[in-house]
Amino acid sequence: MSSSRFVFRRTRMRTLPLALCAAFTSMPLYAAEDGDDKEKDKLPAVEVRGERSHYDPRPARVSTATRTAADPRDVPQSISSVSVEQVASYGGRDLAAALAGVPGVSNISDTRFDAFRIRGFSNAGDLLLDGMRDDAQYVRSLGNIERIEVLKGPAAVLYGRGGGGGVINRISKQPGPEAHASISTSWGSYGRQGVAIDVNRPLGEHWSMRINAGRERNDSFRNEVDSTRQYLAPSLKWDDGRSSWLLQAEYSEFERVPDRGMPARVAAVNAAGQPVSYRLPPASPEKFFGAAGRDFIRDANLNLRSTFTHRIAPDWQVRHMLSVLDLNSDFDNTFVTQGFVSTPRDFNRVQRGRFIQNLQQRNIQTNLELEGKAGSGPLVHNMLLGAEYSWQKREPRLWSAGAVPVSITNPNSNANQSSTPARFQMNYHKANGQALYAQDQLDIGQHWKLLAGLRWDRFEIDSSNKIAGRRSQRSSSVLSPRIGAVWAPVAEHNLYLSYSKNFAPVGGDTIGITPNASGNVNDLGPQYSRQYEAGIKSDWVDRKLSTTLSWFQLDLYNRAVADPVLPGIFYLTGLERNRGIEFSLNGEIARDWFIRSGVTRQNAKVVEAERQLTGKRSTGVSSKGGSVFISYAPALGFFAETGLVYEGARYADRDNLLELPGYTRWDGKIGYRLREAEFTLAAVNLANRGYYASATGAAQIMPGAPRSLTFTAAYKF
Repeated sequence: MSSSRFVFRRTRMRTLPLALCAAFTSMPLYAAEDGDDKEKDKLPAVEVRGERSHYDPRPARVSTATRTAADPRDVPQSISSVSVEQVASYGGRDLAAALAGVPGVSNISDTRFDAFRIRGFSNAGDLLLDGMRDDAQYVRSLGNIERIEVLKGPAAVLYGRGGGGGVINRISKQPGPEAHASISTSWGSYGRQGVAIDVNRPLGEHWSMRINAGRERNDSFRNEVDSTRQYLAPSLKWDDGRSSWLLQAEYSEFERVPDRGMPARVAAVNAAGQPVSYRLPPASPEKFFGAAGRDFIRDANLNLRSTFTHRIAPDWQVRHMLSVLDLNSDFDNTFVTQGFVSTPRDFNRVQRGRFIQNLQQRNIQTNLELEGKAGSGPLVHNMLLGAEYSWQKREPRLWSAGAVPVSITNPNSNANQSSTPARFQMNYHKANGQALYAQDQLDIGQHWKLLAGLRWDRFEIDSSNKIAGRRSQRSSSVLSPRIGAVWAPVAEHNLYLSYSKNFAPVGGDTIGITPNASGNVNDLGPQYSRQYEAGIKSDWVDRKLSTTLSWFQLDLYNRAVADPVLPGIFYLTGLERNRGIEFSLNGEIARDWFIRSGVTRQNAKVVEAERQLTGKRSTGVSSKGGSVFISYAPALGFFAETGLVYEGARYADRDNLLELPGYTRWDGKIGYRLREAEFTLAAVNLANRGYYASATGAAQIMPGAPRSLTFTAAYKF
């Protein structure tokens, strides 16, 4: 414990230079204006809006599905787009709040970092920022984010390794040619107070800049839990009509008391003392099982990005992107590690452990792409060729200690006694990746569009155990294909069919393998996933309404399965499968009336695995869920919205011993909009229903928040 980074007590968060500017709300009134068609062609990674109302929930273009500006109707795969403006107006400040109710997305986030399942499969390594890898373990901010796109199904053809369920891409705010600025303040339940600023200014003929900054303080309905967020995000853009260069930086800090929820009660154990059944948590939702006054987590991350685009011909351009992530994450966390005290057996008390971490991670990624069109008349190729290099370093330093047990119904959060922390893990992980990829979006006449892509990846992982002096290395090379077709036999109705494949190499999830692990765990090849998807995307009522109906089958094969006799030996013989359907309806249902909705029905289960897991449902994945919201949003004056978020029953553990009940949450907001000001009062969980929002195991179940209100006042200048 001689490390200078080792901290036992909470550190006070530093204040940003623009500490007067926080809260993550950016009101709809202050969005950047649309550019002309040339601007749209020039930078395809930037959102392009059509002539529809700004409050229409449908994006005119999406970039995540093809790395180019694509009409969602021409993409043979399901994709959801979430406006951060909508999320912020309800007080949402993180991905978990933004993705609630998105069909096929399940929240399994840990108190330390964002984590989700998309169509039943983990996406821990499938988080992106402006199309670049953002797979470090931290809780992401939405303060500088315009929208979030969720591409469902394998995406390795464009983004490389991952879990296969899909990718979540945060798309940041960027400078524009029009001057605009806004400041907003927010107050809410549980001591929420915040302020945020967004300023965009042209700097001469070719230059423009934008600054987003904010700070917010918030308590919680959970005892002893509070948090402070702050961010500063300047960006600068040069554009002379042929070339452009976008420079972006974002520094954010998030300090909070770690909260892992509540443990379930063990109802019975087997002869070996292992639980065989659970009951729902007996404690009231506000009870805190950590160490009050000592527990903390502090994430400090810096993101730097550069995007240079140069038009080399009327229909061809070259683009270079560079992304750098620097993350420091420290915590001191006491939490429930076992559902009861085993010696002597006591189901009314739970065992706790204490872990202290200093984590450093650095990600560097660079892409060089050539994009353009070839052909004319009835046959046009929209081509993308790219090369990618990535380098990642992750250094987790962990200390562990035992903590005193507490009551399962009335825990004493001031019982902070623990044994002396001892070194638990001092590892060094380094990963390198190289990739080449090609994609062709082929237009064939007026009725057919084909999409084909292929990517070659090489991934290398090198891990060292600094305590034991051990080291292991592993490398793998993989080809990832995608092919799809869109057929429009009738105007405004596009039928599509697609096949895509993904890979997850050993050590490519949270970056790292166990040095000199027993058996052949490090020698396993990649796990693969494949998806078959078919559907129809339609427009109705003069394109004011859009629907998507899709069917999919997503398989995770080459799943690692433990040998039933030989400990530490694994085989790539397992299979996990999810079949389901999704439906969404979005757009303008009448003048100034809008709908945003989506539902899913799915069956995610383990098909082939160890005997005790075969046939079990996938952890944290409900069989049905979704949301529907109706809003009245004229350009000026009174506006309102109300809607429901539904999540079906799902299991908290992989053995399916505890099922969390499904729930329906009712949200709504009202407000008044002037030309230069906007006032919003929003409520989450209007009916004040009790429910369980997420779980990372039977000992860590997070209750949903009771009714909470957020009032936001924004002014444009």
